[in-house]
Amino acid sequence: MIVLWAGLGIALALVIDLGLGRFVPEATRYVDVMSLPLIAYALRTSQRASMVVGCVSGLVQDYWLEPRLFGIDGLVKTVLGWALGGIGARFDLNNTWGRFAAGASVHLLDETLQGGIRRLFGETVAPLDPLALGIRAIVGGVLVAAVLTVVHRLGSRRSAASPPRRKA
Repeated sequence: MIVLWAGLGIALALVIDLGLGRFVPEATRYVDVMSLPLIAYALRTSQRASMVVGCVSGLVQDYWLEPRLFGIDGLVKTVLGWALGGIGARFDLNNTWGRFAAGASVHLLDETLQGGIRRLFGETVAPLDPLALGIRAIVGGVLVAAVLTVVHRLGSRRSAASPPRRKA
């Protein structure tokens, strides 16, 4: 069941990201919707699950959205899943401020790691703009906090509405 939810989350994030790219192309500079499944799994499940979801979402992002080097997003999101999953296992980040901090830090580190890896492969990379990084971190943090809060409330409402199962 976890694999089904992860696949649905990645597919939904891809559809939203493609829609943003088509209708509001400048928004994709500041919003990385494909990081949402990674962050959700890093905060709610194990480190291993967040690494797998990060790798798959990164490879899907590379295939659909990146015309250049294939696999960079997969590698970066795997490393971010490992790091955030480890931190999420040790600290309670499943509250509004923790979600905001996780979203902001993942969006900052994603851009930084991608620039470093692209330089390793010999691509010319423009220097990172601090203003754009700050906007990206704030927008990413707000997006992650809002989406995961809504998902958490819907999940808790659904579990409260269903009666508890009786053991036989």
